[in-house]
Amino acid sequence: MNIGKLFAIGLTLTGALAALPSPSSAQGLDLYIGPGGPDLELRDRRYDDDDYRPYRGCSERQAIRRAYRLGLRDPEVQSITRREVAVDGVGRRGRYTTVYFANRPGCPRIG
Repeated sequence: MNIGKLFAIGLTLTGALAALPSPSSAQGLDLYIGPGGPDLELRDRRYDDDDYRPYRGCSERQAIRRAYRLGLRDPEVQSITRREVAVDGVGRRGRYTTVYFANRPGCPRIG
């Protein structure tokens, strides 16, 4: 058999195997090609570390930052519930004020 024919058969089989559906896995494969050459990274999506948990709500830090931008002086988190984050502080006219943010990404103001 000719080497060219073997090569063509190999390419055809490789393409056919690549087209087959595969079961999803809990790992990802990233390939970066930069000035230093290719960099291959294999990462695990299941977060095996106990320290790392992606936070999908409004953190205390974000709520304080948002309240400060709204004009509250000395903002402090009063309470955090499943639905809202309450922040207390002194308003623009010197009155004690409470601002409520939704406990979701972006901390939208709800009251």
